[in-house]
Amino acid sequence: MKINVKFCPCNFEDELETIKGKLIERSDLEVIEDKCLLYCGQCLMDPFALINGENIVADDPDELYKKINQYVASIKPRETV
Repeated sequence: MKINVKFCPCNFEDELETIKGKLIERSDLEVIEDKCLLYCGQCLMDPFALINGENIVADDPDELYKKINQYVASIKPRETV
């Protein structure tokens, strides 16, 4: 089962394109852009993504990429049980 990684298209749009591209290449993830993730205003303040509904926030896009990878690694063992 793929892990859903959702992004708001308004959230650091240009800065997150590289990260989205890297994540799309992974076969274990499904990268989704959704117009409203119900975190109104956050998309203007911090880079973030929702991973299976969990809000992952960072100070910059590179940190977000690292946090996404760490979170995915932490939930993978639970996903396969």
